[in-house]
Amino acid sequence: MIIITHIPFIISIILYFVSSVLFIGYIIKPSFFNKKIAKWTMVMGFFVHSGFLIFLGLESGNIPITNVYESFVSLLWCVLFVYINLDYLYKIPSLDTFLIPLITALSIWALTFDGNNLLITISLGNFWLIAHIIPIFIGYAAFTISFSLSVMYLTQQRQLKLKLFGSLFNKLPSLERIDNLMWKTISLGFPLLTIGLVFGAFWVKTQNVLGEAWYLDYKVILGLATWLVYAALLHMRLIASFHGTKIACLTIAGFCLVLFTFIGTFFMGSKHAFQNVSEQTNTEILNVQ
Repeated sequence: MIIITHIPFIISIILYFVSSVLFIGYIIKPSFFNKKIAKWTMVMGFFVHSGFLIFLGLESGNIPITNVYESFVSLLWCVLFVYINLDYLYKIPSLDTFLIPLITALSIWALTFDGNNLLITISLGNFWLIAHIIPIFIGYAAFTISFSLSVMYLTQQRQLKLKLFGSLFNKLPSLERIDNLMWKTISLGFPLLTIGLVFGAFWVKTQNVLGEAWYLDYKVILGLATWLVYAALLHMRLIASFHGTKIACLTIAGFCLVLFTFIGTFFMGSKHAFQNVSEQTNTEILNVQ
């Protein structure tokens, strides 16, 4: 059930969807679709999204990650924030055509977690927790952008292979530039992921959040696996000088692992400082009896 206070996020999703249609339309038929309108529609969606996060933060008195839904919404905001800044720095043509539809789809998925009973059960004022979350979220955002760049790379490569030198080919950057941008985003995300994991280890040890066997938590295990995948990607790029298709495919696989680590682990039974409200209520009732 959609709570009325979450309507701003639904509005932002609608704006992202409209923006996606306009961006894709501009690639296919630039004479009919206006890219500036698509850009401004996306920016309006981002501002509404930002306002919604501010509202959630003021309502809870904490950073908006008090449940899985808020965490997902916050992560998506980070993706757009990082993208807007990278686009300003590097002027990445047509990345929005690949990224904004992904943001739209993930936002719709995030709505399905609205009303989820998993709530965070520890103080959000803890330094190590904040130091763990912020780098992780920004790192994941960078990996999301690298995923979109990888899809763009494979798309442009296909245009070259099939000699389809049409509107799509002309709107996309060269393979060399896309490859370079993939490298930049992975190089941004990896150290942030590393910092987040290190601070996360301090957090679980000092607060005893996950118990003595914290290293067996699904999210911890998959977080380490994600770190190893991107470490391997950087190693292959720096040492083995891998480029192009192999890096693009591994980056896509890495992003799938990121998404599964962030959301999928909850379906596997990982709590990771979250507690099922209904289970907690039942336990309290039994204790009273």
